[in-house]
Amino acid sequence: MNKLTAFFLSVLLFFGAFPAEISVKSQIGLAALSFPDTDITEGYTVSVPDRDGSIRFNRIGFSYAASAAVRAVIRYRMGLRTAEEELLLSSRDTHAALLLNGYLKRRTASRLFSVHFEPVAAGQKCTLRVSDFTCDIQTVPKNKTLYIENDRFKAGVNLEWGGGLCHFEDKRNSRYGNLLNCHDTGRLVQQSYYGPSKIEGYENGIYENTVWSYNPVQGGDQYGNCSKLVAVEKSDTQIRVICRPLDWALDNVLTQTYYTSVYTLTESGLDVRNTAVDFLQTEWPPFNSHEIPALYTISALGSFWYYDGDAPWTNAPLRVERDLPFWVNNNGMFNLKPGNSETWCAWTDDNDYGLGIFTPDATCLKAGRYMYDGSADPFGVSTNYVAPLGFFALHFDEPYTYNFTITAGNLQEIRNTFQSSRVRQNDGA
Repeated sequence: MNKLTAFFLSVLLFFGAFPAEISVKSQIGLAALSFPDTDITEGYTVSVPDRDGSIRFNRIGFSYAASAAVRAVIRYRMGLRTAEEELLLSSRDTHAALLLNGYLKRRTASRLFSVHFEPVAAGQKCTLRVSDFTCDIQTVPKNKTLYIENDRFKAGVNLEWGGGLCHFEDKRNSRYGNLLNCHDTGRLVQQSYYGPSKIEGYENGIYENTVWSYNPVQGGDQYGNCSKLVAVEKSDTQIRVICRPLDWALDNVLTQTYYTSVYTLTESGLDVRNTAVDFLQTEWPPFNSHEIPALYTISALGSFWYYDGDAPWTNAPLRVERDLPFWVNNNGMFNLKPGNSETWCAWTDDNDYGLGIFTPDATCLKAGRYMYDGSADPFGVSTNYVAPLGFFALHFDEPYTYNFTITAGNLQEIRNTFQSSRVRQNDGA
């Protein structure tokens, strides 16, 4: 196997081999950046000799073993300037990769100067080993939206916006194209978690005249800035993306959090596996509600359906809300009864055709409509929203993972798909 297939962002999942659409054109190994177990508690810098570092690359990758979370600072030349990038490495993983800033603009570095390693938590005892360090040229997709499709569905993720899901289309339905609303960086099917309200040395942003808590958002921030793309791979049926999100309420401020999203298209819908790893050295509130995930539809799908009974998966009657208000504050909260495992919901049109989402870990739902006008424009201001909610905290250097499924069709088709999805998950498929 090519060593490149083993390289992946330290905090997340293993990626498979590169397909033709996103491939590696060149790869150069740097022996200077491989070293045995070394104490990096006080910091450790590896400088690259001119003869080795004068190469063109837009990606680095390496294998490692660390006894604690590590900060790596990569120093290189791009154009006429010297640049630095930070990459945070989890102690729980063994592979790292980083796409340089400017990757999507087809920019490449011409010189690697050095890599500095130190513990994320200053002064924490840490031993690090690095091997198989390479500088690569990875091809750049032609478009910012990367698609996978089959005979029934087409799904797309926006690479500029952290790999958030921006397109889901049912080819069998001729009335609508994209069923998702993607008006801005907040209108994606994406990861977003609500962290501490006070962090030492950190100034919180303001959103809607409110002091906002630490809020890493996959797409970017309220000012339209884009989250950092860290890694991307694609096969015929799957896209895997890693990003370092921005804090929603601040202006172009990277967070201490990393997200991975693995999208797998099947004949019945889109299966998604989301993972977050946080390196913030402040405790998160233990019982905050989090969107797992947020989802926005075209306005035309204006009726909200869900199951609120105590006999799940028996085809019992659903509850429908046809005129929901804006979901601000506590509006649109729908608690699910204890023991109700039928935690899916759907937005549909007047013919009961629409888009559904099923997150098994959800304990309640939050939903609403914004400026409803019945439009089918995926870029419109009007939208419908739902978020299956979970109550938990992220912890330093501990991955949090959840799964969900999206599908489209009439209500019964959606329900049948999710019941089959539940059976597969319970069987370990």
